[in-house]
Amino acid sequence: MSVEIRDAHVTDIPHLAYVSMQASGGIYEAIYEGAIPDRETHLIIEHIFSRLDATSSFRNCRILESDGKVIGGLHGHAVAASANDPGDALIRRDRLYLVAPFAELHAPSDSYYISSVALYPENRGGGHGRRLMQDAENIARSMDLAKMSLHVFAENRGAVSLYESLGYEEIQRRPAVSHPLIRYEGDRTEIILKA
Repeated sequence: MSVEIRDAHVTDIPHLAYVSMQASGGIYEAIYEGAIPDRETHLIIEHIFSRLDATSSFRNCRILESDGKVIGGLHGHAVAASANDPGDALIRRDRLYLVAPFAELHAPSDSYYISSVALYPENRGGGHGRRLMQDAENIARSMDLAKMSLHVFAENRGAVSLYESLGYEEIQRRPAVSHPLIRYEGDRTEIILKA
């Protein structure tokens, strides 16, 4: 089996939407559901990655392939770069409360922020998530960023265990927002690793 990590291409946008929906535990679905009438939510979420002037661009994503088949991906960027992000007209004002815990859990401006990392279900448990995270750490080092940051639901024990095994430590915690589409309750935490 040949496993490769590569830069994402525009044709990978559907995979990136899937990765983000899985990694966010339903937050993306809650934010974007119904933002464009009569359009499926995953198709609305795809727009995030087509915005070339934003840190959410597919250009800040990595794809993991096994024998030429996409099995997962990662979206990350320098936190400082997000200061110039344009607003997203598809996020309705009445849904901003869904991202309040992110606003309260400030990622350090001198860190590389992992927005999402996930694998297709049949590819979990094979060390691929670890491989993607190590790739992100290499990218951060190449950008002279000494810290990594991310948010994760405390209830997502599989992800938390992976991050802890890589040396990440929790630095802050806030209650998660409750919504029918969000798959986790309890707390949302911010975890940081100094590289």
